[in-house]
Parts: sequence; C-alpha cells; structure tokens
Amino acid sequence: MDQTLDPKDLIPDLCQGRGVLWVVLFSEALVIVLILLSSGALDFSWEQFGLLSLYVQWMVLVCAAGLCRLRQHLPPLNANVITAICFVMVMLVNLVLSIFTQWAMNHFIYEIYGWDWLLRNQLITAILVALLLHYFYVQMQGKLRARSELQSRVQALHSRIRPHFLFNSMNIIASLIHVDPDKAEQAVEDLSELFRASLKEAGTEVSLKQELELCKKYTYIEQLRLGERLAVEWNISAPDSMPIPLLTLQPIIENAIYHGIAPCPNGSTVNVSVNQHEEWANIRVENPLPSRTINNDRKETGNQMALENIRHRLHALYGESVTMKVEQTDQVYIMNIQYPVKQNN
Repeated sequence: MDQTLDPKDLIPDLCQGRGVLWVVLFSEALVIVLILLSSGALDFSWEQFGLLSLYVQWMVLVCAAGLCRLRQHLPPLNANVITAICFVMVMLVNLVLSIFTQWAMNHFIYEIYGWDWLLRNQLITAILVALLLHYFYVQMQGKLRARSELQSRVQALHSRIRPHFLFNSMNIIASLIHVDPDKAEQAVEDLSELFRASLKEAGTEVSLKQELELCKKYTYIEQLRLGERLAVEWNISAPDSMPIPLLTLQPIIENAIYHGIAPCPNGSTVNVSVNQHEEWANIRVENPLPSRTINNDRKETGNQMALENIRHRLHALYGESVTMKVEQTDQVYIMNIQYPVKQNN
C-alpha cells in the first residue's frame, strides 16, 4: 500500500444510510456470534446480548461518523498513512468508550469490569479493525483495476471515431478547395480545433458550452458544402456548465446531416434539443428521413458504427442507467439520449 490516493477510494461512504445500515447489521451479527461462543445456543443470554449490543452499536456509530468526516476532509495521502489514521481513530474511540463503559458499569450496575476487560476490548477491536481495513484495501484495488480497464475500453472506443470523422470532413474540404479556397482554409482551421478536442483523453467530460462550440464548428463546415440546404435549430435549455462526455453530440449531428439532409435535394432542418431535469441530462436530435432513402440508409454502416460507439462509451462511463433510443417513421428519425449528470463532491 504505497501509492497516493484519494481517501474516498479507500474509506467506504458511511455518510449514507445504506452504508450505516450495512455496518449496523454486520456489527449486530458479530455480537450474536460472540454471545453464542461464550454461552452456547441453548443458554443464550439475552441480558448479555442487550448490554453488548448497546456498547457495540454505540461504538460503531461513533466510528462511522468519524470515518465519514475523515473521508470528506483528508487530502490525498499515502495508502499506509490513511490506513494508519483510520486505525488509530477507531482504537481511540474504542478506548474512550471502554473506559466510560467500565466506569458506568462499576458505579451504577455494580458489576466489576477491570483492566483485563479493557485490554480484551482493545485487542478484539484491533484484530477486527485490521481485518476490515484490509478488506477495504482489497476492495479499493478492485475498483482501481476496474477503473483502469474502463479507461482503456473507453480509449479504444473513442479512437474509432477519429478516422471516420476525418474521412467525412476531408471530403467536405476537398470539395471546397477549387470552389472557394478561403472557405476551405477556414474549414481546415475549424477542423484542427475539432481534432484538438478529439485527441484529448478519452472519457473526458467537458461543459455543454464547449461541446456545443465544437458542434457549431462542425455544422459550419457542413454548411460550406451544403449551403442553404442545411439549417440547424438549437433548443438549449440546459445550463452551460452541464457536464457531457467529449464528442458525444457531434457524431449524432453528423449522422443526422449525413442521412437526413444530404440525400434531400431541397435540404431541411436538424433540430437539436438539450435539457437537464434534476440529475438527468436529455439530448434529442431530430432530422428528416426522405422515404426514398430509408432502405439505402440502413445499408450505410459508417455512421451506425459511430452511434454504436457512443452507446458503448456512455454505458462504459455511466453504466446501465444510460438510455439511447431511436424513434423512426417514414419521414423523421429521432435520437434520444438520457444519462445521469455526475455531481461533484
């Protein structure tokens, strides 16, 4: 345990009800085991069970509150240091409560709890806390390993978008070189901005404002090729700071233009809507689907691959809570995406 890490990776979240409930149930099960070992099943002592439960739950809840505070306020430290701090805190809490319990029992209930009882409490607590912290560390290693594998998976999916995007964009620029060199030069500059974004680390979340800026650069390049045939209507009601995975919206708009606008001689409009409802981000992209191109449209696999990559990236980043649904009629193709907005702790 020599790496520096965030305490939240090692210390479980005991600030939430579920975590506290798990600890309470585990400690109560431990009390039952201790009673069974000392008195047996037939001579189960309910009095001893009540007194020991009171002490253990009191100690567990105080320690849970302390670990909750440590998790929130400790800076990133060496794993050994975090483990030692947690161990010392729990042992101090147990020592103080043991001394108080010893005093209370000897003065009010007139039962003799001597130094042997105090030492036994400390030894039992030390063993259990050491085992529990080791379990937390093993669990943390699993989470870090899964996170690393997830990052590699997202990177692989992310990299597949670049050649596809380059192919379409370079075709746009090639069509402009002989017609309008100045616009072609501007398109190259916009394309460089888009590729600068695509070369960022996979899985990077950016603000909605940044993602929309990239999308508008892309639609500008497309409008140079399609002219008045392409119109984009933006309906944005989400905050500019809403997080969104980099290059999520742009491939969807690219798909809408490629399949919905380009085949239509008179062109049409792509409608882009983004909103945030509580902790959910909602994206909706609607484009026309000329009836004569529906069958051919299904044969084009390039953009379908891009959309499938987006689906995999979102699931890799946010899990199974992500929804990505298609609504299609003879005239309209609609892509709906919903994913949870991560809250910064």
